[in-house]
Amino acid sequence: MPTPLGVQYLPQASTFSLFAECDAVRLRLVHPGSHLLHTHAMRPIRNEPGVWTITLEGDWRGWSYSYEIDRDQRTLAGVLDPWAKLVRERRAFVAHDTTPITPAPKLDPAEAIIYELHLRDFTRDPSSGVRPDWRGRFLGLAQSGTRLEGTTYSTGLDHIVELGVNVVQLMPVHSFNLPYHPEYEWGYMPHDLNAPHAGYAAGVELEAPIREFKRLVSTLHEAGLRVTLDVVYNHTAEKWPNRLRSFMALAPKHYYRFREDGTPWDGSNCGNEFRSESVQGRRFIVESCKYWVTEYGVDGFRFDLMGLIDRETMETVTRELHAIDPSILVYGEPWAGGPTPIVVDGKGMQRGRGWGAFNDDFRDGFRGEVFKPREPGFLAAGRNAERCKSGILGGVTTWTDAPTECINYLECHDNHTLADRLAITTPPETKVGFRQRMEMNLMGAVALFTSQGVPFIHSGQEFGRSKDGEDNTYNLGDQVNNIRWHDKADRHAIFAFYRAMIAMRREHPMFRLATKEEVLKAVKFLDSDLGLLMPAGTLGWMVSDVTGKDPWAAAIIILNGGHESRNIPLPTGPWHVAAIDGRTNEGKIDAAESIELQAHWGAVLYRGR
Repeated sequence: MPTPLGVQYLPQASTFSLFAECDAVRLRLVHPGSHLLHTHAMRPIRNEPGVWTITLEGDWRGWSYSYEIDRDQRTLAGVLDPWAKLVRERRAFVAHDTTPITPAPKLDPAEAIIYELHLRDFTRDPSSGVRPDWRGRFLGLAQSGTRLEGTTYSTGLDHIVELGVNVVQLMPVHSFNLPYHPEYEWGYMPHDLNAPHAGYAAGVELEAPIREFKRLVSTLHEAGLRVTLDVVYNHTAEKWPNRLRSFMALAPKHYYRFREDGTPWDGSNCGNEFRSESVQGRRFIVESCKYWVTEYGVDGFRFDLMGLIDRETMETVTRELHAIDPSILVYGEPWAGGPTPIVVDGKGMQRGRGWGAFNDDFRDGFRGEVFKPREPGFLAAGRNAERCKSGILGGVTTWTDAPTECINYLECHDNHTLADRLAITTPPETKVGFRQRMEMNLMGAVALFTSQGVPFIHSGQEFGRSKDGEDNTYNLGDQVNNIRWHDKADRHAIFAFYRAMIAMRREHPMFRLATKEEVLKAVKFLDSDLGLLMPAGTLGWMVSDVTGKDPWAAAIIILNGGHESRNIPLPTGPWHVAAIDGRTNEGKIDAAESIELQAHWGAVLYRGR
């Protein structure tokens, strides 16, 4: 077994180990109160090239530590341990915490409904009702019973529970740099990937970030929610050759991809890209993921720019995580941010290997091409119906072996919110107003929650969140990014319909099938499969119960993305209306052969047993 890297703490002695390409390493320990400095030369391990270690007797908990390394007649001081479990004010500390974690609720991956949020955004605004010293912090999201002042509208954690989702995806909570804004960042410039971000702790005690994040995970579990982490293993905030902190100071060629001219590859578009395929790079990613699971009880990972993580590493991560818990979710972005020397881990690479990927066919089909912000998609103009079908089928006819590999979404933290995108694609000259854009959003909810695959929404999407038309707001601070809970009250009809559609999905197994074979047997498009003549700008499909477990025998989903009402033909009925234009439980329709659908309306019809 290889020597464990990082700090192995015991009250009677601690072992410090790291991997470094160098001539010598010294461990520097500083007492937190007296600032007493201890310096110790470390020794190389003979049969593990590059690994240096030292064991020191005594209780070192609470001491800060760093490394000083000699390489090429140069000394680098203040090097941080990339395996550090606690980092505060640019110093790593020896930490030890035994806070227990409440076990996660059971969840079949096919039943997952993912809700993405940024920890600071979600409770920072005074309208959140969260106690002031907890706003924008771990404990703010863990607080229950919060309400929009003067109303009964739930906020924060209670809002998530009320909505009905079952997975909370946290944007980066590991330690990160603040290069663009003195207080606010999304967290995608990572520093210390095993340490909770100290800025999210409310307490001043040294180990508060660890304890408070554990309390948050336990609270979410107790509320019936699973927790996935957005992890950024594709690059770090370091910069060659002058901004050296940990990985890049210790062993740059082992941890990063370099061109022949000595400059780092930048497939992340953030300055460098992590060398996941190296022995040490792969080891760190795999062991880091396992650490978050075993130490903090998290239930899955969303990989930022997963396209830059080589396939063998993804296979190893997934295999070892599923050996701990087969229901752990693993998924990510199947693209890179720029040229890279490796084969991009793109859509299709995950086939049958246990992890999933975001489906840009669904996103771009329904809302329009992401990098052409004024181009409307199906929701605003009835376009791209054929591209939308890939997402509706969970990608099983194009790039997945099972719908659980497909993450369908209309909005995430990147790019415009759905509400802003719809506003951009329906400028004033189109004479499309708020009511019509709301109907487009509601139609999107119909499509998202009745399609095969795993649905994903971004916080605030469920009540038409706007960021004032701004794109990628990672550095625009609280004024733009805060969730303003008054929006939930002002647009409660949108929220209520999202909640109803989520409940419908959870009640009906036909909308969350687990295998490719079930999807191909159950889902039939009204035009291409059933031969019905669909009007321009419309889309429809029928889902039959192939499991024998659904309260309905079949359902029909119809969408009118056009600007005029359309008469939609139906297969032989009778059919009942379960949802139409943001309303639910409408009862039996009069005409069994067709139904009139107004512009930008979506509907779900069903046939009982």
